Amino acid sequence: MGLCRDISECEIEFVKEMAEGLGSSGLILDAILEKALAARSRAEELLRQYQNSKSSAPVELLQELNKCISEYNGLIGKAEEALRWLLIQREACGFRRHKNVNQFYPIPERLIPVRQ
Repeated sequence: MGLCRDISECEIEFVKEMAEGLGSSGLILDAILEKALAARSRAEELLRQYQNSKSSAPVELLQELNKCISEYNGLIGKAEEALRWLLIQREACGFRRHKNVNQFYPIPERLIPVRQ
């Protein structure tokens, strides 16, 4: 027996499943972060509108702004949870360092609702 050994079909399938699982988790996290970015952009636009019309800002605009901020913060919570599961899955696959994951999937800060 040499340094290399034959890899069984079972081991190949196992590695494929691990790779597919990690890829799927990454895609889920990426999709959540994209939705969060869109919600944040919308919240920032509403905030500019609110600040420009501060003296005569309608209550509906403030409510819509805070609803958008709440949606964004909810998506950030989902992204944090998805990142946690991705890191757990990576640990189960034998990866012990996660610096690159945190750099590739940075989780933005939550926004604070606007008070009148």
